Amino acid sequence: MKKFSTLSRWLLIALAVLLSLLVSPDNSSAQSKSFYWEQFDVDITVLDNGDLRIIETQTINFSGDTFSFGFRGVPVGNLGNNDGITDLSVSEGNSFYTESGSNTPRTFEVNLESGEEVIRWYFEPTMGRHTYTIGYTVLGGVRLGTMEAGSGDQVYWKPTPVDLPALIASSVVKIHLPEGIQPQKYTGTNDYLVAGYLDEQESEAIRIQVSDDGRHISYNNTLGVIPGQLFEVRVQFPHGLLNAVTPDWQEKEQRGDSISLFVLAAAILIAVAGPLLVLALWYSRGRDPELNVVVPEFISEPPDNLPPGLVGTLVDEKADMRDIISTLIDLASRGYLTISEEKRNHVFERTDKPDSDLRDYERQFLSFVFKGKKERSLDSLRYKFAEKLPKLRKMMYDELQNEALVPRSPETVRNSYGCLSFVVLAGAFAGFFALPIMFGGTVPMAICPAFSIGLTGLVLLVASRYMPVKSKKGVEASAKWEAFKMYLQNAEKYGNLAEATEIFEKYLAYATAFGLERSWIRKFQQFPATPIPTWYGPYYGGHIGGSTMHSGGSLSPTSPGGSAPSLEGLSGGLTGGLDSMSKGLTRMLNSTSTIFRSTPPSSSSGGSSGGFSGGFSGGSSGGGGSGGFG
Repeated sequence: MKKFSTLSRWLLIALAVLLSLLVSPDNSSAQSKSFYWEQFDVDITVLDNGDLRIIETQTINFSGDTFSFGFRGVPVGNLGNNDGITDLSVSEGNSFYTESGSNTPRTFEVNLESGEEVIRWYFEPTMGRHTYTIGYTVLGGVRLGTMEAGSGDQVYWKPTPVDLPALIASSVVKIHLPEGIQPQKYTGTNDYLVAGYLDEQESEAIRIQVSDDGRHISYNNTLGVIPGQLFEVRVQFPHGLLNAVTPDWQEKEQRGDSISLFVLAAAILIAVAGPLLVLALWYSRGRDPELNVVVPEFISEPPDNLPPGLVGTLVDEKADMRDIISTLIDLASRGYLTISEEKRNHVFERTDKPDSDLRDYERQFLSFVFKGKKERSLDSLRYKFAEKLPKLRKMMYDELQNEALVPRSPETVRNSYGCLSFVVLAGAFAGFFALPIMFGGTVPMAICPAFSIGLTGLVLLVASRYMPVKSKKGVEASAKWEAFKMYLQNAEKYGNLAEATEIFEKYLAYATAFGLERSWIRKFQQFPATPIPTWYGPYYGGHIGGSTMHSGGSLSPTSPGGSAPSLEGLSGGLTGGLDSMSKGLTRMLNSTSTIFRSTPPSSSSGGSSGGFSGGFSGGSSGGGGSGGFG
């Protein structure tokens, strides 16, 4: 903690005292209850068996309304670095309180609560200045060291409550060592309000005095302790001078240190081995078979009759939205439906062509779109089509499996490994809470394996996306379709597009499945002779003599068997010419994709220890705990 200047600290203390004495502004007759410690003195006697006899003398100033009880919590076990407390007493002046559970004045009771022995004492409703003395013996309160240089036995204690509810204006802590024992002197840097026996060095807030024989060390905290501050004292003396055995809490801590090293090593092993096992799993089960045929750099025609939607699903092993839209375009180009663009909408119209020759997923797609109707607007499908997508995707995966292109549905594979990853993550989450309990809170590294297991679960979750595999037939087909994709990407390099404008509509669905629809449209935008797709009626803002028009201003798609108008023939009449036509087609694809995946908007409704640097050996302090009045 950073050091405060003396002036700044006194200002903080004055402010805390002022706040503690304020009365409630809402009721002049009833003052708010407040208090602060004028003095909080602690006398610590080190016993020859390693126990500590502690006497706390608390002088409190009550104001506002009356108070009738006080409490002091002392951490025990490994939480407080001791084996418990005993020989408790509470007194006020020369009058000792009686231990009882009656909660009557001049009695006290002791209960174990959340790792603290909580002493509650009761008195007549009172105000003003009162002094209470609390005595107790801390079993095994001395941390035993070793005979190694720099080591030693230690008294390391928090003399005042950690969670202070009010100001302590002044505090004096005295430590008394047994006859013939003197503290070890050291030099070093100590944190603010962490006082040790220093060689000609003191903190700004604490004055240290040592008796001539060295057995009595006094820490005078003249600037007090404000809520949120930590006050610790520490004394070390040579090991072996006490007639003490290692306390249980310290043995647990030492065992915990050894176990911590083992647990940390296990955590590192899991963190390394877990992801490697996932990698080995992918290597053995997540890789496609090797390609045993030579495939050219590009193929200028579809290598087989696989529909565009299944092509896109095969190549990346995902039936995504672009595969769904490519199915729409493919069915339109094959004469099963037409699409007309209106000013703010698009209209799908089912043709009379029977669907008996369609694949199951294609027939289901038409059923989802038209619902038995002859005509549907795109807007009418908003929030309604998305719920059909899971079934449609499953049917597409099943179709790949039926074609022997994949051994198992890619979706099933991803879901299986995804579920396994969540099981691992659930185990890590459970371990995060269970492992510290299993080790009794004595192994600080207990949660490390949980993090390592969680890391493995996350790696497995990522790997699950790459676990689907193709069959040998699927690998060969995918490679050929990738070569066809290369042709679509660079068609202008492999031929004269101005003389091959008929492939614009022919391959548009495949370009969409590959995610190339925008670049495909731009390639042919510059060629006026490119025929408008026979199934598409673009929006028209003016008048075209002799062209079939919808009343809303869109050009009707050419009926099956009719000739398709070209961009050149419409360039003088379509609003914006060729650019408008290409933008309209792109707009249709984007709008359809957005509405197909749209879903209804969801409704919304409105005691710790600190570090220490210097010549002392490691360890945390005891004491601290809680305290207050009511």
